[in-house]
Amino acid sequence: MYRFLFSVFFLIVSMGLSGCDVMETSPEDTDLLIGVAIPQTGIGGVIGQSVTSGIHLAIQELETLSNLNIALAFIDTRATVMGTEDAYRQFIGMENLPVIIGPLTSTNTEAIIPMLNENDIISLGPTSSKQGLSAQSENLFRLSLTNDRIIPTGISTSKANLDFKNVATLYNSGDAFSIASNESIVDELQAYNDITVVIQASYSAQEGTLLSEADVSSQLDNILSTTPPVDAIFLSGLSPDHDVILPSAYRKGNSASFVIPLLSIASVHTINSREPGAAEGAVTFSIWLSSSPNSLSKTFVESYMNNFGAIPDDWATRGYAATSLLIEAFRRSPAYDYNSVRNSLADIRDFPTILGSFSFDHHGDAVYDPVVAVVRNNDFSAWPAMSK
Repeated sequence: MYRFLFSVFFLIVSMGLSGCDVMETSPEDTDLLIGVAIPQTGIGGVIGQSVTSGIHLAIQELETLSNLNIALAFIDTRATVMGTEDAYRQFIGMENLPVIIGPLTSTNTEAIIPMLNENDIISLGPTSSKQGLSAQSENLFRLSLTNDRIIPTGISTSKANLDFKNVATLYNSGDAFSIASNESIVDELQAYNDITVVIQASYSAQEGTLLSEADVSSQLDNILSTTPPVDAIFLSGLSPDHDVILPSAYRKGNSASFVIPLLSIASVHTINSREPGAAEGAVTFSIWLSSSPNSLSKTFVESYMNNFGAIPDDWATRGYAATSLLIEAFRRSPAYDYNSVRNSLADIRDFPTILGSFSFDHHGDAVYDPVVAVVRNNDFSAWPAMSK
């Protein structure tokens, strides 16, 4: 049995995780207290709630096996820098809480690095992917593969399948991950003698506001009117950006393939529901597919379906995988304190997970095999990964 604590605002009760014994109460002395600083409301609320479902399922399944009692304290970050900083300040002030799951975005992760460096608290990020962040703090660990680990394999594999020659890039200039992703993509593309980056375009949406079609209309018009025409568009943006840009490009008559690092299956479904067919043919460089032959992944998918009545998306998978790593670190730790948990996380090497064999590198970033896939019939179909 585990407990969750209301801290500011939390909506997990409405998610209906069947078969788990969750209590809204105060932690007991024997509980291992974990902070969770992710959005439950606002633009990132749907993603945050999906991550949360994976966190709960992992604890339900794994805490008993590890002979642990775990309590979760949640703070809704509202997907903003201010909300994230406020959540971390509150958690840092709590006794017996050495680790936080969060934040979700690279922009928010950058914002809390100074706090991590000034305090004895660990942050395990389930989704942020901008390279170089973990190197800035020994207290930051991240589950998602960083740009530099997915983009080279993604480009070589997609090129082998699409044979693009003239390409465009489009990125969110207001987001740390998107900027870094675009830079890595352009650098990698320029290493190919037979690829020309015809145009680079950017857009930006204010923090806490949804991107609109008007925000990207002129950029898409410029991309779609180039000479020579582009046969691939590399898009670096946040998940809500994908949901707007692909339907808009489709309505404008786009025939170029979108190539999108970390496109989620949830976005694929949203895009195709808004404009049927708009996501078809899009390529992603990702970390996991629900069709994975990994035995642990198969068990996870089955368990998630039994509890939620749906196939887990990328976000739930990240929540589950991050929590399973944290529980493994608890199991290995001689004590539940900052130094013990941090050292146990840092020592994880070749650990079997639903993502495959998992390691943290010396900076705290994830190491495992990336996945490259194309959208076919509203689902991902894997392509064999190829090196340059």
